[in-house]
Amino acid sequence: MQDEWIFYNGKIVTVDPRFTVAEAVAVRDGRIAAVGKLSAVEGQVSPRARRVDLQGKSLIPGIVDSHNHLPFAGQIMAEGVLLFDAASIAELQALVAAKARELPKGTWIIGAGWIENQFAEWRAPNRWDLDEAAPEHPVVLNRLFGAVAVNSRALEIAGITAATARQYPPGTIELDPASGEPTGILRNQAQHLVRRHLPRGSAAEQQARLEKAIETAAHEYVRWGITAVIDPGVTPPVMRAYHSLYKQGRLPLRVNMMPAWFGLMALTGEEPEGLLRRVQDFGFSSGFGDPWLNIGALKMAIDGGLGSKTAWMHAPFADGTRSTAPLRLDIERLPEYFRLGHQLGWSIGIHCCGDRAQEVAVRTFAAVIESFPAREHRHNIIHAYFATPETLRLMREYQLAVSAQPGFIWVEGDLYRQHLTDERLAEFTPLKTYLENGLRVACNSDMTSAFYIPFWGLHAALTRQTARGRVLGTAERLTIREALPMFTINGAWLAFNDAHIGSLEPGKAADLVVLSDDILTAAPEAVRQLRVHLTMIDGRVVYTDGALGV
Repeated sequence: MQDEWIFYNGKIVTVDPRFTVAEAVAVRDGRIAAVGKLSAVEGQVSPRARRVDLQGKSLIPGIVDSHNHLPFAGQIMAEGVLLFDAASIAELQALVAAKARELPKGTWIIGAGWIENQFAEWRAPNRWDLDEAAPEHPVVLNRLFGAVAVNSRALEIAGITAATARQYPPGTIELDPASGEPTGILRNQAQHLVRRHLPRGSAAEQQARLEKAIETAAHEYVRWGITAVIDPGVTPPVMRAYHSLYKQGRLPLRVNMMPAWFGLMALTGEEPEGLLRRVQDFGFSSGFGDPWLNIGALKMAIDGGLGSKTAWMHAPFADGTRSTAPLRLDIERLPEYFRLGHQLGWSIGIHCCGDRAQEVAVRTFAAVIESFPAREHRHNIIHAYFATPETLRLMREYQLAVSAQPGFIWVEGDLYRQHLTDERLAEFTPLKTYLENGLRVACNSDMTSAFYIPFWGLHAALTRQTARGRVLGTAERLTIREALPMFTINGAWLAFNDAHIGSLEPGKAADLVVLSDDILTAAPEAVRQLRVHLTMIDGRVVYTDGALGV
């Protein structure tokens, strides 16, 4: 392994507190040895140090994707079909048909990454579309959030008929208005009617699949400059898979694990008292571990999503309806849950998409912190789509952080316009407002609810542009100097790892990324096209495209 490096003749964007931009950086023994002028940096390493001419390009800290469902993403990459790029139902059918040709008849085909507004037809794929593509395979394609599309074979295996729909809330099993038959769209809890039939295998086989999925996704992520991930809502089997890879030296990037707690679909059926005991019996809390694999905040959830109109909002949606989906936890017990976690030293990250959900969560956090003010915390609101004045005041006073996904503007923004006015959408994901209120904001992908390529999310934060070219207001746009810390040091802070990674400062780990252009001068529209020439973690090159001679 090359122990000493000098990167020079570029824009070294340190993302330190002063947002210093230097001309060179030296790496020694896996750490940043010096940052500054080339003449000063050279003296911090031996003459044998490998020199890399950046040719005017930017070098930034490793990107921290602070909300990424890595194992599921890896499962789809390794075994299934990613659908983000399908521009029509026909293109989706082609991808599914190609996978069907690879797999034996009767094998399940799993996919993810679709939403109605990405298709030219502006509708969801139905059972008949999927029957054409894979008539001899059961198919289940996960929408970005809140639903799946399945074919007739999958419906048959799950025993789902028109009569089944009467056992669920209206609209959960979608029926065709003309025939009265299921369309193949299953929403919310009805998804589990099919998912419970997916092949699981033995415990050993499940463990092996999880480890393969994690490695698959992680190796892909480092190609895009992602050097650390926060995985929200991990269950014990996923934690075991991460730990197994870690012990074997096979974990390709840094991982912070957020244990699943209340409100997560993965825990449907568990009694609240059992979940309370789980946290009481862990014997550790947030921050436990080392800079490569550690434990983060507890993951909770209150409501659903905006595109599915399951966000818990104060005002009705544009069509006059309100969310009819049940809350994902007992809201009356929220103070109890927060109090227990806070007292035991846990930070909590809670999914809140609606303004009402966020306000309730923030008020509850404030009351708990007020009762136990000496307890250090990194509590945060996940998604945080809309903030009321009261919410902002309390978040500022009690220093509650934000975990946001600007990439949703691109992938779902056009659909949102069916549910909310343009004036309201101009306030969606108000990153500038949060920043102006002194709040710490971490931005991330929420893969597979949006694409993992970090420059897509960064582009959305800078432009607020949807996939069809509309702009959801300009007041909340960020500059690159405002946005970059949200994808690096602030994510490291949420991962309890900011003393070690997230910025390029002497003594910190040499987690760094060389980009294909100068990110500081690139037009916002061009940021989406950025590529990665080299990714380094702990001073070790984990990806290179060869453009720099490395």
